Amino acid sequence: MKHLTIPKSIDPLEYRILLSVVLNKSMEWVFMHLPNLQLNDTQNANLEGLLNRRLKGEPIAKIVGYKEFYGRNFITNSHTLDPRPDSETLIDAVLKNFPKEDSYKILDLGLGTGCLLFTLLCELPLSYGVGIDFSYEALKVAQENQYNLGLETRSICLQGNWANPVSGKFDIIVCNPPYINNAEVLDLSTLHDPHSALFSGKTGLEAYQQIMPQLKSLLKGTGKIFFEIGKGQELCVEKIALDNGLHSEGVFLDLSGTTRVLCYRASL
Repeated sequence: MKHLTIPKSIDPLEYRILLSVVLNKSMEWVFMHLPNLQLNDTQNANLEGLLNRRLKGEPIAKIVGYKEFYGRNFITNSHTLDPRPDSETLIDAVLKNFPKEDSYKILDLGLGTGCLLFTLLCELPLSYGVGIDFSYEALKVAQENQYNLGLETRSICLQGNWANPVSGKFDIIVCNPPYINNAEVLDLSTLHDPHSALFSGKTGLEAYQQIMPQLKSLLKGTGKIFFEIGKGQELCVEKIALDNGLHSEGVFLDLSGTTRVLCYRASL
């Protein structure tokens, strides 16, 4: 048996998270018992393996298989973009525009883990939603999260290219498309996310150019679209929206003060 000390090279919180996985215990249990914990040889080997993966740059969410988003845990893996705190800005933006006591039809383009659509359905309990992703493997992850949150009867997950599989009218359309240009060099940890969920093309605007022409016909008269964007993309995305008959309804900043979400309605 080996007494535990937190390595200086590892964030203490991440160390406790990995330890909780090895021991199959809650974070609270680990926190209470850590000063006196001992591991057997098998547990110690498993912990060392997880720590080495983290030290090589693999995100903690990919190692443990889930990521918290808006107070809920979402399964994630190599086929999905990890939910990010910046994207919670989009949830806040929607909730500022749509009262919780009403019912809405929601469309999520680029479903991924489902964190946007399923969070909105949890926060707007009378609403229904459709999520679309071109990746079959990502859809399998989304369906697991859909089941874990008990949303099978209030949502459907479809495979397809952006809005191509759907028709009809929606109150709310949300989208966090890939918006990084191919030349940008990212942090090592992001390389564990799928390339197609990060990189859009030469300019980083290609996904917006593909999606925008599809949206006006899908919006109800009072409906709104919420796009997550990259830093410094506001003016370029605004022009694409205007060229496709969409009118700006608001700009929302993330916690760092960066413009992160743009809201639109169909022009009259």
